Amino acid sequence: MEKLWSILTIIVPIAAAILVGVMARRRQILTREGADGLQQFAVRIALPCVLFNSCLTSSFQVETLTSMVLVWPLLLAGALWAFRARRGTRFPYHNLPLFFAAQESGMLGIPLFLMLFGQENVYRMATLDVAQILVAVPTISILSMRAEEQVSLKGIIRKIITAPYLIAALLGIALNLTGAKAWLDAVGVGPVLTETISFLGTPISAVILICIGYNFSLGGAARRQLVAISAIHFGLFACFAAAMQAVLFLLPGVSAETRWALFLYCMLPPSFLAPGLGRREEEYTVASGVCSLYTLVTLAIFCVMAVVVA
Repeated sequence: MEKLWSILTIIVPIAAAILVGVMARRRQILTREGADGLQQFAVRIALPCVLFNSCLTSSFQVETLTSMVLVWPLLLAGALWAFRARRGTRFPYHNLPLFFAAQESGMLGIPLFLMLFGQENVYRMATLDVAQILVAVPTISILSMRAEEQVSLKGIIRKIITAPYLIAALLGIALNLTGAKAWLDAVGVGPVLTETISFLGTPISAVILICIGYNFSLGGAARRQLVAISAIHFGLFACFAAAMQAVLFLLPGVSAETRWALFLYCMLPPSFLAPGLGRREEEYTVASGVCSLYTLVTLAIFCVMAVVVA
């Protein structure tokens, strides 16, 4: 019975937050501008605070670097498959490669991982988000170069590399590895800084889950296509997850948190930037539907994770 209550303390708040978002939209409690404001708070303030603290106070080991290196070839393989697949008639979507070149680890993976493993372990997911930039940015560049009148290539790349949460993670890593964090602790500033930033990042999970509920959509007439793409994505990344776990098995003493970070990363939906790279209304609709449907799949898998971890 005690284990059941431990599981419910994780799952019920997630379901409640998403339902709040759905009801806020249906009953017009939140306007579109209000929901966008909440999302901006999460991405520009709360998420950077969580990532900065985690990266500042973490102990980076070989397993962390190995996880980052594993991400590159697997995402590249997925993106190359998608570039080839979109030439056919089944999935003729311009933005298809981004479905496989980047996972939504920033807006979804990090808050979920935080709920299970605490702020001290968030860096394990954050480093994967940093690593995928090496595949995501070139993919976005290729997808944008022939439609600059619709999508600004420089604007999208600038949006990625200047994202507040990415800058915060890199700054935390830099202060950690250079020894500046130890100096801050020695003069008494460190504890005050980390506690203040931790306090500002506290509402991150609830805010993002409310926004997910508010934005939920299943794509209308394109439902068959989005289900097929979601199934292919799931199968491919399930294989990636197995390959990553096999490699980590060869390393001595890899922590369970690192293994779970890689597993959850592979179970995340495609980047939420994918709809914005669509050139036609159908491409936008399908991409939005894939992200929404896959978010439900991710949350279901996360609930199973919560049961196992608990």
